[in-house]
Amino acid sequence: MTGPGTNQYLLGDLQVDAAPLDEENARRLDAEGVTPRALLLTHVHPDHAGGAPALRERSGLPLAVHNSRASYVVGGAPLAPERPLADGDELAWQGGRIVVVHTPGHESGHCCVWEPERRWLFTGDTILSTGTTVIAPPDGDMRAYMESLDRLRALEPAVVFPAHGPPVHDAVALIEQYLAHRRMREAQILDAVAAGIDEIPALVERCYAELHPALRWVAALTVRAHLDKLAAEGRVAADGERWQVA
Repeated sequence: MTGPGTNQYLLGDLQVDAAPLDEENARRLDAEGVTPRALLLTHVHPDHAGGAPALRERSGLPLAVHNSRASYVVGGAPLAPERPLADGDELAWQGGRIVVVHTPGHESGHCCVWEPERRWLFTGDTILSTGTTVIAPPDGDMRAYMESLDRLRALEPAVVFPAHGPPVHDAVALIEQYLAHRRMREAQILDAVAAGIDEIPALVERCYAELHPALRWVAALTVRAHLDKLAAEGRVAADGERWQVA
């Protein structure tokens, strides 16, 4: 589910995200020779927040996360951040400042990190460079996700630094690809429902025909997210587990 693994970024002495702190991860962080002064989590999924309690215990690292996730439990204890974040908050780093951009969709408290001077955008799981992002209801919200992508495109970033995969320097084009892909998938689903394919497993079979069977449960979550968005827009309606064009 994490592709090549979870990227953790050291932006000067500010760390963005914390994968579980196993021996290899601890060795890599120590090898950088930097003692972070703060840890900012893009969101609370385990591959991004799993190392936060251990880093806090090891070095007293103060934690920043969206204020909606302040009581979220990781490692048996609430995150209880020293810095609850809100959209538009600014934090200093050695090279200037960063701006918090609340980008719900993949996760309701998800935040991206915007470095406006260099036009660097640290996107967490909102935008990847390997594959696409899973939107898993009920916390995942396709309508909010599309709005978040539009907002990030308006920033006109120069480089996207994703949580999975390498950096992408043609950042605006990548965001446009993401938007186009979601619109394509939505159109496929709407056409399939109009053709009488009215249950999610059959929609997955139709719209994700080449997907490995082991990943179809993930595709089913995203199909549901698209249907929820279409229903909120009055374009489809549900009758139990069956869907029809409204």
